Amino acid sequence: MFRLVPLPLCVVVLWAVFAPMGHGQTLDGFATLPYLASADPDAALDRIGATLDAMEQGEDADPRVIHDLYDLAADLLVEGGQAAQAAQIRARLAGFAVQYRDFLGIDPLPEFARAVALLRDTAQDEMARDTLLAMYDEQRAGGAGQGVLAETDRQIAQLSEALGEDAPDLTGPLSEGVFTENTIYYATTRAPSGEPDAARYFDDGRGDLSFGRASVTLPASPGPVDISKLRQVHPMDGRAWARDMTEAAPQSVLVYIPDAATGFEQAARRTALLTRALGGVDLPVLFSWPASASSLDYMADSAAAGAAARDLDRLLALLSDLPDRPRLHLLARGMGAQALAGALERIALRQGVDDPPRFDQVIFAVPDMDAERFTDLLPDLHPLAKRITLYASDRDWSMQLAQRLYGSALRAGWGGEATLTAPAVDSVDLSARAGDLLSDPGMLSDLAMLLWRDLPPDQRCGLTPEPAGAGDVPVWRYVEGICGNPALIGLLAAMRRADVHSREAALALLESTVSDPALRRRFRPVVSRLWPE
Repeated sequence: MFRLVPLPLCVVVLWAVFAPMGHGQTLDGFATLPYLASADPDAALDRIGATLDAMEQGEDADPRVIHDLYDLAADLLVEGGQAAQAAQIRARLAGFAVQYRDFLGIDPLPEFARAVALLRDTAQDEMARDTLLAMYDEQRAGGAGQGVLAETDRQIAQLSEALGEDAPDLTGPLSEGVFTENTIYYATTRAPSGEPDAARYFDDGRGDLSFGRASVTLPASPGPVDISKLRQVHPMDGRAWARDMTEAAPQSVLVYIPDAATGFEQAARRTALLTRALGGVDLPVLFSWPASASSLDYMADSAAAGAAARDLDRLLALLSDLPDRPRLHLLARGMGAQALAGALERIALRQGVDDPPRFDQVIFAVPDMDAERFTDLLPDLHPLAKRITLYASDRDWSMQLAQRLYGSALRAGWGGEATLTAPAVDSVDLSARAGDLLSDPGMLSDLAMLLWRDLPPDQRCGLTPEPAGAGDVPVWRYVEGICGNPALIGLLAAMRRADVHSREAALALLESTVSDPALRRRFRPVVSRLWPE
């Protein structure tokens, strides 16, 4: 029987010992676990239990892996007729998703919904009621309307009555204006799930390239935690989508290609959050390839990423043909780099010798692909963009997972002493920054300077060159300091929105935007460097 480790305790222990593994260490049995689950569910449960026991003792630690192991265990327990135990795991996973939302990037609401359904099916009314109360709090914090909250309230009252207790008096919805609705465009090779709910509209299966818009709500005033929600998915045919893009008349477009283990819902929210953090001036386009939502499907995701290159090529060709030729920025994270590199390789074959660059900024954020292949491709990719930037880190979760699976085989995004350099790329090592790089203020500030001003690393903030030798291409190491202050990315976003074009205008906006005199003084040299003498 699968032993249920107390999940919150397990996570507290793991968080304290979470540290990078060496390049040669691998996660035994991890890559084959999904196949074992299909062939021998009991053996898979035994392996999950052994892996979690090892993690609890501090031998290995990654909250994403912990979540995905428990998620798989719950599914296997349901299949094996142990639905009651699975329901308890689902309830704990929902709380885990709330507690570590910024690390996991998971919207807890679908987790709560699955837990409640299973708890009610197994007549665990008290836990179902308590889970619904936590779900209500999450819905309200995320800006749910009166109708959604009323339905959850009704279920809570029903279960309270069954338990012989009074229904709790719950607070109503937040006032209007607390959240803003943000539209992103998407192109995806995912198959529709058949579910009407936006968060589950697409599944992990592969489909034909399709297009549409999605609506994401974000807090009007950004807070310390991510409570963004995907609200609507609006499919469109390709012609209508292109026409809509043309009517939007963007000056710049940011195409985001997400990592492995990232579902459509999570990628859509990330696209909206990233676009707003960078000033909201780039028209956001998400290319969602059919990655699984689980880190356990890493190897399958690798195959899917490579297969997505042809359709990404089609999307980029469509965007290149937009009237008025907006600036096209491409940002791939983790395994999404495999799709982007493959698409650019195809485009390079059609690029004439005298053709101007098709793209403005091409950015590979901790690219999860073979380092040698990445280096070999760079000379062909260089003519396609004004600038190619590599962000590397030896602390990023995707690099940690890749190193565990590939051992000593170097990945292009690995940082520290292994940071890749080449004449065709600016290499920035962000190993000094912990957590999710695409929500890190230091990286976001650097991205804003890059997209806005096309600045080389020596004119951006917080980057120090570390040449390997005389005449060698340097690695630009991120150094902790004022550049990681969250107020800086807010200032840069305001400058982008105001379309500032001079040092004088930028300094004037600094004076009117930042009220703290000490902070203004520290920001002045940063702003001045954006317009060198």
